[in-house]
Amino acid sequence: MSSIACRRIPMGGLAATVVLLAVAGCATAGPGSSGGPAPSATSAPAAPAQPVATGADAQAQLAGLPMPSATEPVMAIGLVLDDGEPILCLGPVMESAPPQCSGPALARFDWAQLEPVEMEGVRWAQVAMQVTYDAASHTVTQAGDLLDLAAITMPAIEYPTGDLDEATIAAVQADLDSLERADVLGHVGMDGVVVLSVTFDDGSMQAALDEIYGDGVVFVESALR
Repeated sequence: MSSIACRRIPMGGLAATVVLLAVAGCATAGPGSSGGPAPSATSAPAAPAQPVATGADAQAQLAGLPMPSATEPVMAIGLVLDDGEPILCLGPVMESAPPQCSGPALARFDWAQLEPVEMEGVRWAQVAMQVTYDAASHTVTQAGDLLDLAAITMPAIEYPTGDLDEATIAAVQADLDSLERADVLGHVGMDGVVVLSVTFDDGSMQAALDEIYGDGVVFVESALR
């Protein structure tokens, strides 16, 4: 598969990426849609009043982090890419021709619904649609017709600010690296908190992380909303 100027686009907004594709087949992602928020350029905040417990004990608790499914339709905006089996890319996209990305399998998707870009046996298109999500199989299923991207205005994600210092942020991120799960899209330190981007959270992940680390340490961003 040939590529041009191939580079990894940072995760932004981290999970709900809205990737705009040029006809040439390149893709970019911006903060607040489904690539990742840029780290704050301000100086490191003061250390929190109470130390955040990280390390082996926290990682042991992370092993039991909930993996919720979306049984009722939720909104998905992302890149559908098919090089044999269609997937819905909700995280970073490699700028190449064809583009390269990863994401949940997309069950029973009918390409006759739209006119995709095709190159070297790969086809892709930017879509908006309602889907259900099965976390166990990491599969999304379209629910209803495709939606008009131009007519959709998603509420902006309000990222919190916190008081974690750089060392604590790094320690929490090291813990989160132990989450070798398909539904975890990435994480970034931003404005004194750690933002964790996942495929879907119904609130149970956030509640569990608050229990592990305390309130205001990890903010969960769900790509499917």
